[in-house]
Amino acid sequence: MPEIKVTPLGAGQDVGRSCILVSIGGKNIMLDCGMHMGYNDDRRFPDFSYITQQGRLTEFLDCVIISHFHLDHCGALPYMSEMVGYDGPIYMTHPTKAICPILLEDFRKITVDKKGETNFFTSQMIKDCMKKVIPLNLHQTVQVDDELEIKAYYAGHVLGAAMVQIKVGSESVVYTGDYNMTPDRHLGAAWIDKCRPDILISESTYATTIRDSKRCRERDFLKKVHETVERGGKGADEHEGPHLLFYRAHRESQSLLQAFHYLDQSED
Repeated sequence: MPEIKVTPLGAGQDVGRSCILVSIGGKNIMLDCGMHMGYNDDRRFPDFSYITQQGRLTEFLDCVIISHFHLDHCGALPYMSEMVGYDGPIYMTHPTKAICPILLEDFRKITVDKKGETNFFTSQMIKDCMKKVIPLNLHQTVQVDDELEIKAYYAGHVLGAAMVQIKVGSESVVYTGDYNMTPDRHLGAAWIDKCRPDILISESTYATTIRDSKRCRERDFLKKVHETVERGGKGADEHEGPHLLFYRAHRESQSLLQAFHYLDQSED
């Protein structure tokens, strides 16, 4: 059996900095290129020196695929392409291409303009990076070259999130990125064709977590919102203010807004 090599450059035993290098049929594919929120030094980004100690990454990578726009999956992309050096194709869905530069610029402003950090990508680098992006349609088979083909599938999770199937000859790998099997108020459940990949690389952050029902979690959240409003916008702790509420709402704001409307109506 031909060898398929999987090398985590980040998120192998950690949450954040997702970046998986897959070598299949003589092709090298980078799956996601994220940053780690827990570090403010070189550990913030994946260790690209594993690919090459010197020079640009272009000749060592056939393509880069970004699963969705969250920074732990795309936050290192301008650093990788513009500062380390990569001129090859970068694939992501249309919604991810639209939202990704907004979050990257926000990340840059906080890191550089507010914290004053150096050795960081610029606004122009974000724009130059996004020029290298080739948008993907779901269920569209894309020939990266004569041997390598990729196909994106609906992952749920957030707008534009995609799982991807990678094929080289008779060998194949499926990478899920973050996905959701429970439909909510604005996103459906993940879906993929029936297939038998040689390797499945799956997100597993909550694989062993048993959660309350979505209805219970929505009611609990709405109760906290009402309590916060009644206190004039302050949290239960005097140091906890509305900023904490908006941070929690960032990842699922659309679903939460719909839940507010639905549950407030049902309370009447």
